[in-house]
Amino acid sequence: MVAVNFYNSVLRAAAASDAYPASSGSAFYAATTGTVRTSDSGGTSSSGTNSVELDKDAFLRLLVTQLRYQDPINPVKDQEFIAQLAQFSALEQMHNIATQMERLADFQWQFGGISQAASLLGRTVVILDPLTNARITGKVDGVYLDNGTPMLIVGERRFSLRDVLEVRPDEAEK
Repeated sequence: MVAVNFYNSVLRAAAASDAYPASSGSAFYAATTGTVRTSDSGGTSSSGTNSVELDKDAFLRLLVTQLRYQDPINPVKDQEFIAQLAQFSALEQMHNIATQMERLADFQWQFGGISQAASLLGRTVVILDPLTNARITGKVDGVYLDNGTPMLIVGERRFSLRDVLEVRPDEAEK
């Protein structure tokens, strides 16, 4: 939320600044609402809704633009610049955390799948052959991961865990 507030403050400052005159079809984007405000050289303006996502690169472009077009008589104060860099650092860390959480979710899915496949070792399963649509019954002799997909070895063939239609009870369970 801090980064979005920063984006909005930079955009408001850019819109109010003389460095960004409301002519020649300039456009300003509001990060939270996705609203686009444009002005043409005749002084007319229009608004519309657009899906705009400000990412890390957009943040850097805004920061560089703000520095490039700052008022030389009233430049950005050191404290403001440091606060903006801290906000950028926090934004980058949040992005890194989100990436790591995605990796963790993928790992958990793979681990859960291989655990489920391993629980079928020695069990009799009915599998739908994806090539022939025939039902194949056999004992699971091995399991492995193929690009993150849990696979079963049944006889001489290999099948995805997704192809399992039924797990038959062992003789001891009957």
